[in-house]
Amino acid sequence: MLLAGWTLDWIGIKFFSMAEYPKGRRKNIKPKGIHSDYLLKKNPSSFVLKMLLSASPYYVSGSLLAEKLNMSRVGVWSRINKLRKQGLVIEATQNRGYRIAKEPDYFNLSLIKALLSDYKDDFKVIVLDKTDSTNSEAERLLANGEKTPFAILANMQRNGRGRLGKEWHSPKEGNLYLSIAFRPEADLEKLRTFTLFQGVRLCNFLRDQTGIDDIYLKWPNDLVWKGKKMGGMLTEASIDFEQVKTLIFGLGLNINGNCESYPSGIKSHSTSLVNLCGEKVRLNEVASKIIKTIILTYNDSMSGKFEDELQNKWASFDFLKGKKVEFSAQGNKFTGKADGIDCDGSLRLKLRNGRMKKITAGEISIKK
Repeated sequence: MLLAGWTLDWIGIKFFSMAEYPKGRRKNIKPKGIHSDYLLKKNPSSFVLKMLLSASPYYVSGSLLAEKLNMSRVGVWSRINKLRKQGLVIEATQNRGYRIAKEPDYFNLSLIKALLSDYKDDFKVIVLDKTDSTNSEAERLLANGEKTPFAILANMQRNGRGRLGKEWHSPKEGNLYLSIAFRPEADLEKLRTFTLFQGVRLCNFLRDQTGIDDIYLKWPNDLVWKGKKMGGMLTEASIDFEQVKTLIFGLGLNINGNCESYPSGIKSHSTSLVNLCGEKVRLNEVASKIIKTIILTYNDSMSGKFEDELQNKWASFDFLKGKKVEFSAQGNKFTGKADGIDCDGSLRLKLRNGRMKKITAGEISIKK
């Protein structure tokens, strides 16, 4: 089943900077835009991080933090120290205060919640050190009645899943392993191109944030750069009488991982954002903005106002367009030239005899 751009005008500045935050400046300022009493009550550590992030690269005074948290400056120091033990580098300078200098290359729940705190909808985020598969964990939580949407992030997967039952190599730390679960209660017809639509938006997002225009989509679910895979999507759904009851969108994205350490069978055709950008990027910041992107795209999919956008933008991101490809499925093979997608998300393949064949599922490889 196939389930697959717009501009992210709310994103702001590009996030693909160094893993370290900008160097501290002498000015001590009062952060703006902190109006989250809810965040303060629910997760004080995230509130502290939100203040530090909002002030970056400047410092936030310990007295202001103490006032907002309703605790002593010794209490503030203790909370800052706990965050440091979680891998966050928070500088302290006399007469200036505190500033965030560097985040760890693994997921930190307090930091993720701080980065997501300005999102209008509240939803649950779960961070796991390791799991069999984030999609499998999402399935279990859905079966137990967990409220949706919710997002699961893992630093490592023991049994990451890709399309057609393939394994997704998921080494520890530095990469994105993410699943977001929904309960659409919608007609299957409405979501038939869900994965493709998510792919277009994510590809557009990555291009916009990196400034790299040769990031493409390889039908139906791979993110590629110069033919090398950097990410893959896997959508799984439970369907009852043509109604999509539950929907899980999984994304694996190579971010700061060292592809040279990957198994020999995949390292030669894998790449990561650190390879593209030339330096490590802030993993938690990437993850939080991708979560926002996926949920916003889901909401647009449910509104039914995305078909024209998908058709209009697919060609700009289509890695296979005009290429000679071989399709194989269930022992059958066809060779032809890829000619975009049709309205239901199927790949159009122009055969040697001029006939057009519609591909709904199967393995696609490029012929040289």
